[in-house]
Amino acid sequence: MGLCAALFVILAAFPAFGARRKYVTTVSLDIQAEIEPDTAFGEEYIQIDEDSNRFYVDGYEVCNSGFGWQRDSIPEIRITLRGEEDYYFEPLSKEDVHLKGGAEFVKASRQDGGATLLMDVRLPALWTTLGDMAGVELSQEGIATWPKDAGAGEYQVRIYRDGKLMSSLLTVKTNRANCRERMAGGEADYQVMVRAVNKYESTYRGDWAPSNVIHVTAEQAAQFREDPAGGGGRWVQEADGRWWYRRADGSYPAGQWMELDGEWYFFGADGYMQTGWIAWEGREYYCSENGNMLTSCFTPDAYLVGEDGAKVALEETFPAAGTGQDAGAG
Repeated sequence: MGLCAALFVILAAFPAFGARRKYVTTVSLDIQAEIEPDTAFGEEYIQIDEDSNRFYVDGYEVCNSGFGWQRDSIPEIRITLRGEEDYYFEPLSKEDVHLKGGAEFVKASRQDGGATLLMDVRLPALWTTLGDMAGVELSQEGIATWPKDAGAGEYQVRIYRDGKLMSSLLTVKTNRANCRERMAGGEADYQVMVRAVNKYESTYRGDWAPSNVIHVTAEQAAQFREDPAGGGGRWVQEADGRWWYRRADGSYPAGQWMELDGEWYFFGADGYMQTGWIAWEGREYYCSENGNMLTSCFTPDAYLVGEDGAKVALEETFPAAGTGQDAGAG
């Protein structure tokens, strides 16, 4: 009789125990990462935040091979999640996991009877990342400048007149944009917004960063109309279709590179703008039919040019191109 009573007490305890055991059926994480190429594992900044009182983040480890981050690295990390008291993880599928910050769920496994979850996630490739665009400046002369981003191939510029977005978008290759022509419509307040576009994949774009606001008077607007390029120069086209550039003093560039409105142009010994392949100081550069030098792309005849515009040799890799100086710097 005593044995039966004891067995009844034990069996009766199981439903009570089962009622206390609670389960985590979904996981939501916000993962923000700042990882610099050519740094060692452990020097990265990765912040992982959970929005739940059922579990907490207990660190992560890097799953990539090697010892450091490279420009072509695709970071993979294993996050340790632990259930709060009486909470256990159920087996989770991809649909049960929600990640912010561009991370991608790979797989998850349970340990300690479900009290611990190891989750593997993949972060955005380092070559797709873009830096902070803070520091955009708009001068009273209508020139916008900002810090260079090593991951950017070009920049997009929006112009606002009295707080309203103007229709056309400027795209430039350098960290400088001449906005004078867009600010020649009369007295108004102007501001620009700039974002970087990834140089390896144009679908990756940074956040818009605002500049300061400037007030353009009617007199200044008239100056911008008369001299849209700034510095008093202007383009001149001959009857035969050739172009050259007249400086404010009447002179013109010849046998040299010249940067105009954020683009590099080459002018031959006769002063006319050149197109096609340009041989310069032992390297070759390609200027489009509009005259601007191409960078970080394939030319119409299928040759690769780097960030500095120079033709890339076959033995060079694309990320390695563009380590020299701008062609126009010479």
